[in-house]
Amino acid sequence: MWGKKDKHCDPSDPGDWEQGSYWDHVLIDAESRLIVTLVIGRRETETARQAFADFYRRTDGDLTPLITSDEYAPYLTVIVETYGVRKEDLELTEEQKVEYDYEGMPEVYFPVEMAYATVHKERERGHVVRVEQRVVLGTSEQVAEVLSQGSTSATVNTSYVERYHGTQRHFNARKGRKVYTFSKELVFHVAVTWLCVTFYNFGWMPRTLRERVQEEPPRYHYRTPAMVAGLTNHTWSMADILTYPVFPSNIWSDGPSQRRYEAQRSEGG
Repeated sequence: MWGKKDKHCDPSDPGDWEQGSYWDHVLIDAESRLIVTLVIGRRETETARQAFADFYRRTDGDLTPLITSDEYAPYLTVIVETYGVRKEDLELTEEQKVEYDYEGMPEVYFPVEMAYATVHKERERGHVVRVEQRVVLGTSEQVAEVLSQGSTSATVNTSYVERYHGTQRHFNARKGRKVYTFSKELVFHVAVTWLCVTFYNFGWMPRTLRERVQEEPPRYHYRTPAMVAGLTNHTWSMADILTYPVFPSNIWSDGPSQRRYEAQRSEGG
């Protein structure tokens, strides 16, 4: 939040359009801690819709066995919009429509392979006093089976994305609370946020992702989220991130310039 508080912003004033609060809408893979999607925008349904559309595209529309979130209301609507199938798109024959009672069918079918659960928190005097897990789509048995097959938490929670937000505040001084380093322009806020997310994925090596490679004395192989996700086989430095071409195939051909670049990267580790 910068410039003005939300309550002082005038929607009819173009000068206020980029003032006020902007939120990071993040979808994270709990297994690898990889940030798959980041959309920076207002806390509204359209921004959530953009986030899930981006996640759907990046994952090629694969059906995620379990999605967890807080109880922000638009999430349910957007998840059903993204993964649900309208009955008009089922391509049923006339005989099948009669057999399945087409008129009585629900307007949207949600894939049975997916489940959606939320974390409900009750607060008193600013403190969380009770936490309850609620299954919104799918069944409790389905959620329990997915959790038992994973290597992370055995309960429905949002701790991984909350831990990411804490780490992001350490990386990005613009997101510190009640400090003068807050962002003054949205374009720079977005740019720095993306830089920190890229480093988090490719350069950050959290202790929880390390692998023990020797028992005594204990030695570990530290990994980044991108390494766990199979996107790279090494840790990237900030120099690697800043100098890597966005479109390498369009910038250099397989010639001397490309070979020099690859040699420089090898020398730099």
